[in-house]
Amino acid sequence: MRELKILIVVVVLSLITYWGIEPYAHSIMHPKVDPVNYNFAEGDVKQAEVVVSKREADLESAKKLGESAKIKNAEKDLQEAKDSLEEYKTFWAEIGAIDFKKGNAEKGAEVFMNAGCAGCHGLEAAGMPAPMDNASASEAYKVVPPDLSTAGYLYDDAFLAAVIKNPNIALKLKHKFNDENPYPMPAFFGAGGEDINQELADMVAYLKSVAPKEVSDEKVFADSCQRCHDMKYEKQYVFTNRVNLAEYMGSNPPDLSMMIRSKGADYLHKFINDTQKMLPGTAMPRVGLNKKAEEQVVAYMQKAGDEKKAERESLGIYIMIYFLIFGIFGWLWKRKVWSELH
Repeated sequence: MRELKILIVVVVLSLITYWGIEPYAHSIMHPKVDPVNYNFAEGDVKQAEVVVSKREADLESAKKLGESAKIKNAEKDLQEAKDSLEEYKTFWAEIGAIDFKKGNAEKGAEVFMNAGCAGCHGLEAAGMPAPMDNASASEAYKVVPPDLSTAGYLYDDAFLAAVIKNPNIALKLKHKFNDENPYPMPAFFGAGGEDINQELADMVAYLKSVAPKEVSDEKVFADSCQRCHDMKYEKQYVFTNRVNLAEYMGSNPPDLSMMIRSKGADYLHKFINDTQKMLPGTAMPRVGLNKKAEEQVVAYMQKAGDEKKAERESLGIYIMIYFLIFGIFGWLWKRKVWSELH
């Protein structure tokens, strides 16, 4: 009877830890955020509204304390949040006004060249190699510009146009880059045409036309992540010089081999979809992949860091059955021993 009481106490304390303390700690380390949203216009506006609400709450708290310095800072933060919200609304409204159905791939090829895109980016799919090798590009830009052969596969029309139009807003890096420290890729203000929206639609059509219909998980990872991240378990190493990359990012980005085990698939989907929502202030840009490409990146990380997951999970039930049978035999053995002693 005594042993049973001890078992009950252990079980109760374990449940309190599992259902009480652990979820609370998780909620602090990983605050609840909106689910993955591939409609980036909707997601950005919604997230900006969340920030405004938080800044309003901060201002109210500062007013209750009555400290003028804190109130002044809170008012400044709130105004910046409101300005950011209006900027996102305006920016995505402009992207929403583009009629991608009218995009002309042939004209897009001309715009691509006239806009000077080939001066930084390779387009191997169209027979245009990168203008600089990785070492030279690292020195010039601190990070290697991507080859755009798979851009039409990796991104949806709206996000692709957004990155071309204003990468600093589309990638959510305005906290890092500004007029004094401009983003390496300049905003697009047109290439001589009368209608900038038509030029954007044409470039998107062109990049879509040269993109492959299918891309392997490894290639998607390489084109989406490998400019900054290693995947040592798969012998994939960063394209950019590490010294330049650390200068560009503030520190060297982590190896992603075990990230699937440390963060989990759900976290990674949210992080890739909107880095600032998960880690405000990070120097990592929003990746902006479409749903299919994002799933391929996470699948590749799963393969690299936890390829035995399915086998491990299927084995779990057999281990539980083993311990159940073992426990029954242990209980029967205990009864036999104690019955002879009594």
